[in-house]
Amino acid sequence: MGTRGELLALVDSAPGDLRTLQAALTTWVDRGLVAEVRRRQDPTAPGTPAGATAEVRRLPGGGDDYGQLDEEVPAPPTAVDVAAEAADEDDDPYGATTAATSYVVVALPDRWRVVGRGYLAVSDGHRSWAGTSTLVTERDSVRAAIHDAGTIGVCLYPGRLLRNLTFTVPEAADIEGRACWYVEGGPRAEARTGTAPPDLRLHRDLVGIEHRIWFDAVTGVVLRHEGSIDGEPCSTTALTDLVFDQPVGDEFRPPPGAVVRSRHELLRDHLAAMGIDPDTVDLDDPAQVREALRKGG
Repeated sequence: MGTRGELLALVDSAPGDLRTLQAALTTWVDRGLVAEVRRRQDPTAPGTPAGATAEVRRLPGGGDDYGQLDEEVPAPPTAVDVAAEAADEDDDPYGATTAATSYVVVALPDRWRVVGRGYLAVSDGHRSWAGTSTLVTERDSVRAAIHDAGTIGVCLYPGRLLRNLTFTVPEAADIEGRACWYVEGGPRAEARTGTAPPDLRLHRDLVGIEHRIWFDAVTGVVLRHEGSIDGEPCSTTALTDLVFDQPVGDEFRPPPGAVVRSRHELLRDHLAAMGIDPDTVDLDDPAQVREALRKGG
């Protein structure tokens, strides 16, 4: 059994000496409970998702968000977003719970690829693209880092998550033959009383008030996370079919034959479809873009 300090040191240094990772990223969410989690974590906006400052709209086909410029919403979509979009209505006709699986390839420090049903996001470390197999939006170079890779980015760099929690003494565990440290945790006192601002990005990707987490004992990355609220499970994130430090191909580019459009092109088309003259909007100014979208909405 390790100590809390030893686990913190391991997780703070995650992903350690990891060079490449290939895995299946599976997510499950209870959408109603997730909405309640987000409501509690954002007391300034009751009934709205954490961090939403305006009406959030997805770019058609691009998967990007208009509030993206000041990092209000992570990209690619969070585990909750992907699971919701990939929901199998035959399995759950009422849409109460959703599940999705993506294939993830990472070559550290900043090359990554996430492919799910009807969605992909990829970065070559300098540029990043998000969209589908036939149409992708090229995003600003500042969005190329692994920290912007949604759930997989948080799993690889979970230090902030653990430091936001009061957690139990680590216990030895095992996932798919990988030695792990298992802990249970809840919000630190500052988070419960609202004296510290919530880390909204973490809350979007690893959702819950109470947490159960399995950290890889060698690299410190999250291999499994289970979130709950008032004892009710609300989300699960799991990395399976793990392949560590094996060579990966040159997969970090848009799919062959895919149409690549700039963010500006997609914004211009969308504004025009809303009856707004895009030439009257500075597309590099987040405030102007939001104001135009509000008027168009």
